[in-house]
Amino acid sequence: MVEQASDGYATIFREATRLFGERGYTGTSMRDIAKAVGMLPGSLYAHIVSKESLLFAIIEGGVDHFNQVLEEVRAISDDPRVLLREAIKAHVRVVAENPERTLIVFHQWRFLGAENRARLLDKRARYERFFTETLRAGVRAGVFAPGLDPRMVVFGLLGALNWTPEWFSPHGPATADEIGEKLADALLNGPLIRADPQEDG
Repeated sequence: MVEQASDGYATIFREATRLFGERGYTGTSMRDIAKAVGMLPGSLYAHIVSKESLLFAIIEGGVDHFNQVLEEVRAISDDPRVLLREAIKAHVRVVAENPERTLIVFHQWRFLGAENRARLLDKRARYERFFTETLRAGVRAGVFAPGLDPRMVVFGLLGALNWTPEWFSPHGPATADEIGEKLADALLNGPLIRADPQEDG
């Protein structure tokens, strides 16, 4: 019975993710989910608590995955420049695993109730904190500009990164790692041409 319940939940979770991605949370009814998995609407409650509990599971699992990969990044180096570059690349890799689910993670958390939303926002703040602390460490170490505003830079970085599922294509010519490298170059180095120090001398 446990195994069947687990299989049933996995199917419901998968179909709910697809439907929320296609129609949005408010545009998807429990009847829609039940039809997608071949159940009567009332039978869904043998596997889930509510439609919101499904949305929360989808989003929390996604945010937890982003935070997990940052912990792996943290172990790579003590150099803030390396950490930021690797964090950007890791973010793109997570998006590339499932762009459709990532869009739900980034946009549909607003439909959660107050308790679930507060729990989620705390986890999102943890992700943001990694970038802020890394930038501050880089300023202290003298590898980032002394007048840099870490909070504003993080807003810009995460704004750009969180837009990636809107345009990333798993069928495109570039891999997630290649895109991550190019995005890191653009976000960390910028498009300006800098004079060669040897030319100045």
